[in-house]
Amino acid sequence: MSTGPEKPRHIDGRINQIGTDDLLKAFGSPAEDLAGLRAFVGSRLQPPAWPLPDSDTPSDAVLEAAAPLLDGVDVTGQGLGRSQRYGFHYLGWLKPGVDAWLLTGDDRYLQAFERHLDEWVSLRDSVTGEWPGLDVIWYSLGTWARCRNLLPTLEVLTPSPLSDRVWGRLVATLVGGARWAYDEHDVFRHGNWQLVCATELLHISAVLPSLVESAAWASRGRDRIQEHLMLDVYPDGGHYERSPGYHGMVLSALQTAARVDPAVAGHPRFAAMHTWFRELVSSGGWVPHLQDSGIVWPAAMLRRGSTLLDQADDVQLPSATVLPESGYTILRSDELRAVINHGPHIEHELESHSHRAVLDLVLDGWGQPLLWEAGGPPSYDDPGYLTWYQSGRGHNTVLVDDLELSTDRGVSVDPLVDTGPVAVFSGRHHGNGLEQARTIAMVREEPAYVVVTDTADGPHTFRALWHALHPWQQVGPLTYDAADADRGLLLLETGDPSVTTVQTTEGVARHPVLDQQTAEYGPLHSLSLRRSSGDFTTVLLPHTGPAPTVAVTRTDGELVITCASTTDRIGTSTWTRSVDGQLSWATGWRVRALASLLRSTDNVDALVRVDDDHLHVEITCSGRCGLWVRTAGELRLNGIMIEATVQDEWAYLTLPYAGPWIVEEVRGE
Repeated sequence: MSTGPEKPRHIDGRINQIGTDDLLKAFGSPAEDLAGLRAFVGSRLQPPAWPLPDSDTPSDAVLEAAAPLLDGVDVTGQGLGRSQRYGFHYLGWLKPGVDAWLLTGDDRYLQAFERHLDEWVSLRDSVTGEWPGLDVIWYSLGTWARCRNLLPTLEVLTPSPLSDRVWGRLVATLVGGARWAYDEHDVFRHGNWQLVCATELLHISAVLPSLVESAAWASRGRDRIQEHLMLDVYPDGGHYERSPGYHGMVLSALQTAARVDPAVAGHPRFAAMHTWFRELVSSGGWVPHLQDSGIVWPAAMLRRGSTLLDQADDVQLPSATVLPESGYTILRSDELRAVINHGPHIEHELESHSHRAVLDLVLDGWGQPLLWEAGGPPSYDDPGYLTWYQSGRGHNTVLVDDLELSTDRGVSVDPLVDTGPVAVFSGRHHGNGLEQARTIAMVREEPAYVVVTDTADGPHTFRALWHALHPWQQVGPLTYDAADADRGLLLLETGDPSVTTVQTTEGVARHPVLDQQTAEYGPLHSLSLRRSSGDFTTVLLPHTGPAPTVAVTRTDGELVITCASTTDRIGTSTWTRSVDGQLSWATGWRVRALASLLRSTDNVDALVRVDDDHLHVEITCSGRCGLWVRTAGELRLNGIMIEATVQDEWAYLTLPYAGPWIVEEVRGE
């Protein structure tokens, strides 16, 4: 019976004690010794999916990564943390020795690679890990990552000055890992571990077709890959764990498989995984660090995918996207973007990567984060991993009694409203033991901004948390600005300052560095608004230059927001904008009346624009519907002049069936 996240231990001599005779038999005994085997393998060796050198890696980065090998590395990983020690034995630190040798021709790098690999093979079975039931060397991620790191080196090392003995140890390590993975993954199970293992089983079988076991490995790899594409990739293209970082890891592995087997590239979920990444990419080129992820820069991966899929990579994205199974909604304006999390808590082989927050959001503009979150940790051994990075405290959410969200969230989301100038997301959850609802509305036309409305009842202490890369400076009652010299985010909370306790603190999070396409850890500044009521209405207004003067009031049940010459009136299901005192447009969803301009016999979604006193109405109804439009002129319906019944400045017409319609006022014709 297994006591860990994988099958009971199945490590024997055919995996970790492969000698010369065993290695010869693995290839069908084509030679008498390692030198002969090396010549045989070299004559039949096929190119790896991604041959060395990796053209995406700058030369200075290659030399920097290889430099420690020249000084000497403790190949046991002694002194590393619980999780880091496992990752050390992926041998990602060893491959740069080959990269640097190819780049410079300096044999010191190849000799360092040989010395360290030889020592690692000699000492690896003495290394123990701290995860119960999980061998530090022979487990799914270890066997996958070593193959991914070392298999591409075989093509250049086979004809190199590397000694026959260490060449044999390299091949034996790859063969032993594949054997372990083949035995481990005989039936489907969820998660990224099995999927990536399956791709390298297929990969090694293609690179080393003369291996006796190659055909069996390829068959098992294909079976697991096809199962994961159906059961471990959501219809919206997201990977099961909902993490951009792990999505990228899995997609990169599948791209390797697609180079070997075109059937992988032909699967619709493979294409959907690339679209999922495109949906989440910001204007700065990065994907937010959601659900234990790092900041992902997917451009190179998307370019590879475009080649494999034989399609252009300049896909136009809609102004709003719902990824229903992954549980993300993206709202966009020309410069502003919000990513809203409303997905489930997902299990994992060891620890879930799902964060303890829901209906939380991040906001970016001009390629930079404006409203941010803690994201993923530098290491899963970080002391703040559970109390900061995964905690609700590191997210833009509302805490209840400072407790952590349960894994059973009970999330429900309403259909997204998108009327053109306004998009509205609404959802609710029970993860804190009571119903909490949140509405996030974005107005897209300048000034573009977001209004977040939170509601909850009960005798609790509620704390609304907002995080930014720059310190929050108070500029008015419950009004704060987080900005640098060029741009910022103005936050206005509309509640009562006398019953609100405000606190600012500082945490840490990755910051994207646009010109280098990297990320560095830096301060994350937190604004906490605490009160006994769970009702918060928060205006988030991005700006360039100094913070604008904004006035927020409530009139006749509507939120009234004035910024310079623009005044917005926001109701439960309406949004009306006036500029210099003149109505510019009004929009409503599931309404029967709008801004004294429109009435209907059934609920409709409508946008009314006023231009030079002419009305232009875009309206969607769910069935045959009567419509009154306030007008002094004649009307066109979908471009066709119609006779409308006019009484008391209201023209009546019929929308004949369900769907979108355009009603235009005609004057002077």
